[in-house]
Amino acid sequence: MLGRQVVVLGDANVDLVIRLPDRSSGGADLTGSVPQLYGGGSAANVAVALARLGVPAAFVGAVGDDGYGRWVRDDLIREGVDTRGLRSIPDAFTPMVIAMIETHGERLNVVWPPERGADNHLCPDDVDPARIAGAAWMHTTGMCLRASPVREAVLHAMQIAHEAGVPVSLDLNLRLELWGWRDQIRKTIDRAIALADVVLGSAAEEIAPVAGVTAVESAAHTLCADQRIVVARLGAGGALAATPDGLFRAPAFPARVVDTLGAGDAFDGGFVAARAAGGGVLEALRWGNAVAALKIERSGARGLPSRDEVERLLHRPQLGAASR
Repeated sequence: MLGRQVVVLGDANVDLVIRLPDRSSGGADLTGSVPQLYGGGSAANVAVALARLGVPAAFVGAVGDDGYGRWVRDDLIREGVDTRGLRSIPDAFTPMVIAMIETHGERLNVVWPPERGADNHLCPDDVDPARIAGAAWMHTTGMCLRASPVREAVLHAMQIAHEAGVPVSLDLNLRLELWGWRDQIRKTIDRAIALADVVLGSAAEEIAPVAGVTAVESAAHTLCADQRIVVARLGAGGALAATPDGLFRAPAFPARVVDTLGAGDAFDGGFVAARAAGGGVLEALRWGNAVAALKIERSGARGLPSRDEVERLLHRPQLGAASR
């Protein structure tokens, strides 16, 4: 078990989850689609995943000084996450993600407010250098690299960790379909990748576009550049990692899909937990796949498993061995 904390820096919000009815046979009956409130945010989800796996986790970010912001803080505290780095912003909204879940588990998301949510207001001065430099690991998200001043806060924290020798992981979280791929975003992502020891992302939607290479293995190798680990999540195909020591693959665990919301964040939590504890790349890929598989069998991004549940799944016989 780790003694020092894993510091997670980035976004926190609430998720309003609505399960949509089966509409294949005609009209939709929405009477059973009762909205459910969960904690959310790509970075906050990773912090909670780590805490449930028994890893000391601290969250650095910003929420509004509003009802949802207080709910987010209380929720993180209940999960055992250190919230001393969570700032409350007056006159700013804590974002809400309205997630509409289809019967096959895929989701449609609507974010409110679409711009200038409280999470965008984190400043470099809000980042405690000693907390970052003293961490066992730092994880952050590209979700916060689009707007200022949170963009500068993320890059500042990554630079502190890099100079202190603290391993840094970055989930790209690009949302290119919403943001596009303008020069400013490209430059920011390139700088963040240069500061990261581990880059994670969806194979087709993030790793390939950033590398400018269609084939996933080649794209991962391109971003790796013999300097970092690049993890490409392949959904039902598991995950692969390009490293300076070669390519590693791990198959997905069988799962009954209920809700894919937060599956990538769940993977990140498992991967980081294993690596921060000294595990190898293959072991970390298996941990990421296991946490993601258990999450998608449950509703909400916070349908995250305990360490005991993950370890039981990891010890089950699995079709298709991990390989390098």
